[in-house]
Amino acid sequence: MTRWNSTGHRGDELENLIIISNDYYNINKLGRIDKVDVPIKVIKRTDNGMITKAFFEKKSTVDFHGIIQGTSIVFDAKETFLKSLPIQNIHEHQIKYMSDIDFQGGLAFIIIHFKTFDEYYLLPFEEILRYYEGSKNGKRKSIPYKEMNKIFKIEIESNGILNYLPILNTYVKWKKAQN
Repeated sequence: MTRWNSTGHRGDELENLIIISNDYYNINKLGRIDKVDVPIKVIKRTDNGMITKAFFEKKSTVDFHGIIQGTSIVFDAKETFLKSLPIQNIHEHQIKYMSDIDFQGGLAFIIIHFKTFDEYYLLPFEEILRYYEGSKNGKRKSIPYKEMNKIFKIEIESNGILNYLPILNTYVKWKKAQN
């Protein structure tokens, strides 16, 4: 497994796996999910078009957005070698964005890869918010692996797809049961 020296490339392996999976979903007309581009302003380019100076125009939202079976979805991809996901890896503007999508009837979540265990989980927005708000009120500052709900475990299929669509159906049923 690759360990990145820069924090700018954390999550690249998971994001690439999700992009491949999303391409599969799109080709098979199962959904349309796209990677959200980071908004940058180019200041300087070389004659051959290579960017040599740029800055972030504004904070990005989440890593992916799209639609599946008529439902809007937004999610972020997070990877960790730890036995928990630090809350500091989830930014306030991401919580706000996911909250807005949830309020409008969409699905918001994080796909987490616990690299130590090589396991993938969908973490519903409701759980993200519970941990996030708890961390602001003196509770845990991370989301522990041991607290992952096994019904949200995502498997890699034999074709190499991280098949999170069945887990989205589980999320919808879970969400209805919470209300």
